[in-house]
Amino acid sequence: MVETVLRGGVIGLGIGKSHAKGYRTSPDVELVAVCDTNEERLQTLAAEWDVPVRYTDYKRMLEETPLDMVSICLPNALHAEATLAALKAGMHVVCEKPMAPTVAEARQMLDAARRLNRRLMIAYNFRYRPDTQWMKNMVQSGALGTVFQAQVSWRRETGIPGSGWFGEKGLSGGGALIDLGVHVIDLALWMMGFPDVTTVSGDTRMLFGQRNLKTWGRHPGDRARDSFDVEDGAVGFIRLANGAHMLAQATWAEHTQPQQDDIRVELQGTEGTAVLHIRNYRNDDTLRFYTEMQGEPVTVIPSPRFGGPQGHEALIHDLARCIKHDLPTPTDGAQGLAAIRVLEALYESARVGHEIALEPERV
Repeated sequence: MVETVLRGGVIGLGIGKSHAKGYRTSPDVELVAVCDTNEERLQTLAAEWDVPVRYTDYKRMLEETPLDMVSICLPNALHAEATLAALKAGMHVVCEKPMAPTVAEARQMLDAARRLNRRLMIAYNFRYRPDTQWMKNMVQSGALGTVFQAQVSWRRETGIPGSGWFGEKGLSGGGALIDLGVHVIDLALWMMGFPDVTTVSGDTRMLFGQRNLKTWGRHPGDRARDSFDVEDGAVGFIRLANGAHMLAQATWAEHTQPQQDDIRVELQGTEGTAVLHIRNYRNDDTLRFYTEMQGEPVTVIPSPRFGGPQGHEALIHDLARCIKHDLPTPTDGAQGLAAIRVLEALYESARVGHEIALEPERV
């Protein structure tokens, strides 16, 4: 156990703002350093948070500032590079999802963390909601019986990023699938106890983004963005070694209910079906459990208690506590790699037009 409060830092103050909130409210770690290439944003947020150490170059920050843990919140293509630098500097790392654009980079990150005896954690913030945790507990309790099918999706009616690196494959590694799909695929694998994946079949589409449609902050007739070379929708079929399978869908754009932004995870079991349905990030009415009692169908509507930290804030609290008290890492790099293996296989299947087989992952 570490007796003193840990020293934390955040690199990248886009989604990194959510990480920073966790550092600022945790009893186990304090935010002492932040980094962002946008000087104005850096100075504004650092002043608001009263953070004394500020950098526009993350390499300098890692070399010059002793930290116990650091959040990597950079474009996907930089996750491996920055993570390796932080691990080498002796820090535990919280890396934003996806862990990396490729399996090779993810394995390199995981291998380095093990070699250097540092923790590598992936920021799967949706695990830190009361409703997702209730559903996982239901699976673990046996209430669903044997889970034989998972259906997962994150579907947006208008959700193509209007600017930034998300539409550039060289920086993002992909579009809707790697941005949204990674979350719901991880949730299902996590709830099911990470069964091995045997085969993957996928398809992707690019129908809206290249035409400047369904894009946040833009309208038909606006000048198209300079670069957009990623998919705005994807589907997948995933076979699991335990005999179950998963149907997955991720869309940034489609013609459906206006302003729809829905996350859905359905697990069907021999004794019951549990459904998580988060509409537009709301916390109310997100769960259903279907089963039979005395030969009749029954619908249960759970009402998990929301309140206090959740999402990224709760994740940082949990990870700092686990580091300080030497507890098992709840969102470790091996779990991050599991999702990347599925994503890479889905993209490869879409490219070659047939199913991809996966070998069991080496430990």
